[in-house]
Amino acid sequence: MQMRLDTIKQEYEFDCLSRGHAPNTMRAYRTALRQFCEFAEAQGIEHAQELTTVTLRAFAAQSMNALSPAGAHSRLRILRSFFRWATTEGYFESNLMLRVPLPKLKQVMHSAVSPQDMKRLLLAAQNGATPAKHQALLAVFYDTGLRVSEVWGLETRDVLPTQCLMVRDAKGGKDRIVPLSRATLKLIHKYLRDERPDAALPNLFLADEFSPYSNISLYKLLERLCKRAEVKRYSPHAFRRGFAVNYLRNGGDVFTLQRIMGHTTLAMTNRYAVMNTNDIQDVHRRASPFASLK
Repeated sequence: MQMRLDTIKQEYEFDCLSRGHAPNTMRAYRTALRQFCEFAEAQGIEHAQELTTVTLRAFAAQSMNALSPAGAHSRLRILRSFFRWATTEGYFESNLMLRVPLPKLKQVMHSAVSPQDMKRLLLAAQNGATPAKHQALLAVFYDTGLRVSEVWGLETRDVLPTQCLMVRDAKGGKDRIVPLSRATLKLIHKYLRDERPDAALPNLFLADEFSPYSNISLYKLLERLCKRAEVKRYSPHAFRRGFAVNYLRNGGDVFTLQRIMGHTTLAMTNRYAVMNTNDIQDVHRRASPFASLK
């Protein structure tokens, strides 16, 4: 019996949902697989048995022409995951994507908030209508490495007496405990005591008494604070990178960092562990076997 590609695609989406994939992940998966099915249909291919490696390579070439290397890599990585699952489920005799290479990506040092800029941002946050809230928000971003969706999803009950935050239903549908510094906890308590509206909403950080923050409103808030502090414009993810990079510089280990950041594999954490030249020189001075000879 021949299986239609769109039927297999739908089965895969159901499987991903049952495994607790986050809404943003599902959105990316649906988009990439829809584009692939539309491409295959334009080639006159509707059933799994009609697919060949030639078709997949043609789709890969089209993706690389239409998207940036990172965008094409992301789209084809989703396709590779789909074919691995579909082959295991018996929809294909062999995994055709194994013979389709992914585009190579350059290792880029992405923007990360520096300690110096963080100090300037905290000072800039003092000059506003809600200084305690803005300082607490900045501290949570930089002290925990939380994703932006995890920050606006925090509730007041998630500030634990053990000097930790409970991050609920994070990426992959998992909960995790994230430690806080005493300084960050003090800023949170100051915000709760002095500035948080007396609203029925459970969210920890409220944009006003009627609504919590969203991804977009947090992006805009950070943009305003960066402009006021006269530092480069940092995205929420730059705070996550800043936390990771400086956590390692200050002696933290990559295995604990993996747990804090909620990564399922160490390879994901290692992407944040890119060292600059000064870091490498500093480590070399301390660890060189030749320099330690007596």
